[in-house]
Amino acid sequence: MVDLVIAGAVVGLHMATVRITGAGDVLGWPDREQRIAVYTTTATVVAIIGSFITAAVTLYAAATGPRMRVLRTHHQQGPEFRRNWMSILSATLVVSGLCLLALVLDTTEQDPGGVHWLAEGAAALGAARAVRLMWLFGKVIIGNDLDLGDIRDPAPQPPVPVRQPGA
Repeated sequence: MVDLVIAGAVVGLHMATVRITGAGDVLGWPDREQRIAVYTTTATVVAIIGSFITAAVTLYAAATGPRMRVLRTHHQQGPEFRRNWMSILSATLVVSGLCLLALVLDTTEQDPGGVHWLAEGAAALGAARAVRLMWLFGKVIIGNDLDLGDIRDPAPQPPVPVRQPGA
């Protein structure tokens, strides 16, 4: 929810700035072909990031150390952590979908309907969720690393050299 508010505020402030000053409408300047390229590229990049998110969720699911176990089973933090993962994963679908929708709706050379604002909103949402993804993934990595540090190496220690008499 916070990410939606941030994305809406960023796009709203940008739109107000463009309306007041008449300048700064970066996606409004190019012709239709260039806007289509931006929408397509954004949808593609977000889909690729979605695969990284899947890998991060797999790492989280495979973590079996005591810290990760406590986090998963905690009555408040466990569900909150899972909600964050699902929110980030679902955002990739929403952002890609909005970019593809902009691709379909942007049919004129000048975009008088302002479809490019939809794509800008999608990009802003994607950026906000990417920040959360990096934070969340960092927490999982740190938890896994700390859990690995707690595991003692069962390999036998080398014997202590014994001094020979007269040596």
